Amino acid sequence: MVSEENVEVVRAAIGAFVRRDYEGVLSLCDEDIEITQAVGFAGIPDKLHGHAGVLEAFDLWAEQWDDYQTEILRVADLGDYVMVAQMVRGRGKGSGVQVEMPLPLLFSVRTGKISEWHMFASEEEALKAVGLED
Repeated sequence: MVSEENVEVVRAAIGAFVRRDYEGVLSLCDEDIEITQAVGFAGIPDKLHGHAGVLEAFDLWAEQWDDYQTEILRVADLGDYVMVAQMVRGRGKGSGVQVEMPLPLLFSVRTGKISEWHMFASEEEALKAVGLED
């Protein structure tokens, strides 16, 4: 089933990200991937494109945190999208404030590669974006 394959592509990409294997992540991303960041993170552009955009997103995100960790809570097949529910934890660089927050991700996979990578501030926002709000 195609959607199961999509879920496996996303699981592999997230696993590579958690291990900081960015080349592994890029190998699973389409060259024209579009990355949309959650609104409200200072210094991070709303949209980035291509493999260079993926690496820029990772660098910009890492610049915001000390002791950054990601916990994957679940991966859900939403038909045309795969949602990753995750909890992120870290200490803000500069502020030293400890932060723990959900940061769900939506992925679109086309021909075995991730073509869209969207970050949201809540699962409700992610579900609404694909017309599945409760």
